[in-house]
Amino acid sequence: MDFARRLYLITGLEIAGALCLLVVGGALFVFGSFVASLRGDVSNTFGMVQTALHSDPGVRDAPAAGAVVASHYLRSDIVVMLFDQRRRVDVYKEKRTDPTPVVRMSQRSMPIPGSQTAGPLGRVIVGIATAFGLQSLRGSVNGLDLIVRESDASLVAAASIFVAPFFGALILAMLVGFVMARVLTQQALRPLIEVTEALERFASGDLTPHPVVADGRQQLGRLAVAYNGAVAQMERAFAQRERANAGMRQFIADAGHQLRTPLTVLRGFIAILRKGELRTPADRERILETMNRQGQLMSSLVDKLMLLERWEEDGEQPHPEAIDVARLVEDVVAPLAEANPGRAVRVDVATSELVAIDPIDLTHAVGNIVDNALKYTTGAIEVSVGRAGDRVVVIVRDEGPGMSALEVRHAFDRFFRGSRRDVDGTGLGLAIARRAVERAGGSMTLESDPARGSRFTISLPATGEKRATPRSPAAVRAEAATRP
Repeated sequence: MDFARRLYLITGLEIAGALCLLVVGGALFVFGSFVASLRGDVSNTFGMVQTALHSDPGVRDAPAAGAVVASHYLRSDIVVMLFDQRRRVDVYKEKRTDPTPVVRMSQRSMPIPGSQTAGPLGRVIVGIATAFGLQSLRGSVNGLDLIVRESDASLVAAASIFVAPFFGALILAMLVGFVMARVLTQQALRPLIEVTEALERFASGDLTPHPVVADGRQQLGRLAVAYNGAVAQMERAFAQRERANAGMRQFIADAGHQLRTPLTVLRGFIAILRKGELRTPADRERILETMNRQGQLMSSLVDKLMLLERWEEDGEQPHPEAIDVARLVEDVVAPLAEANPGRAVRVDVATSELVAIDPIDLTHAVGNIVDNALKYTTGAIEVSVGRAGDRVVVIVRDEGPGMSALEVRHAFDRFFRGSRRDVDGTGLGLAIARRAVERAGGSMTLESDPARGSRFTISLPATGEKRATPRSPAAVRAEAATRP
């Protein structure tokens, strides 16, 4: 027998037993009330007989007393017995419908009328009634012994009417108990059954998550809650694995696509060098310079891809510290401006604020944005640092040409180059910039118009402290170098 059937049987027996006890208790309560009413009838009859005999002091023998009692007899289920020294007179009715009672004289040792109960059931009923206090009342009136008692036959006949309903109620209680046990057992075991079925599906190879309806207030409901938690964790693990696999596939595809061009160039030039098809030393220098530039491009591409992958996998946690944003921006922009003396690069610091960020991350963000502006635009570039509420804002503006709506939507995607593919680059600068800002709890937005240029906004949470810091020598030199 399996666990569910054993639990059902045990629960059914317990509930059916409890209901049967309720039925038995109710039946005993009703029978006790019935016996109490019989005791009252016996007591009333005893008092009535005593009163009738006391009212006639001349009655001195049992036959005369029986005649007096018969004239006042009201009950059909009670036997009145009168005793003198030699005889006994019984006054009773054979049937309820008899108009007058029977007055029978007999020896003192004769059986009591109505005391012969048939079968064990009759004896059980009489015994229970006796246990509930149904007894004969005895007394003495005018020198005669008086006994008033309930007729056993009448008691058994009255109680037997309710025997069949009593056993019917017991059977019904047992049926109801087992039905309730079935319902309760199924409800209690439902989480266990559903979890078992779900695990069997997993074992057969169906890894589709099937959450189970659970009620944490029940003991087995906690199993379903735990299972649902495991399913949710599994879904997250599958999703994370899928993202990792997708990222790896994308990484391989993007890296292969970006490395294919410089590798093709390198292999072509290597083939030329092996064949010795160089006509002049200038050709040799040009080829070597191109090969060196392509090698640097591949090295930069690999470094940036590895940096992004470390950040995406959280393998390298940022190390935030309170830094002066204005000072760091000036130190990052100044070398770029000095390397491009023909471009106007201005740094405007409205306030000096501290933010909690890894300085390397902020260097990546600002450096990549300014470097892109230097590569892809021709006008002046302005970098400003200011405060907007509880945020420190770094804005990088250029004078164009700007980006189209499609280019703005994909500007932060990896390897997106837009329409300016004639400029050397990896297409990873803006992706690195935004990820670096997000690692510090900040955000980056882009607004661009093909006619007016682009505006990159870096927003970082401020620490609430200010620091008045003089401009760095590098920033001063860079601004001086860009003046006409």
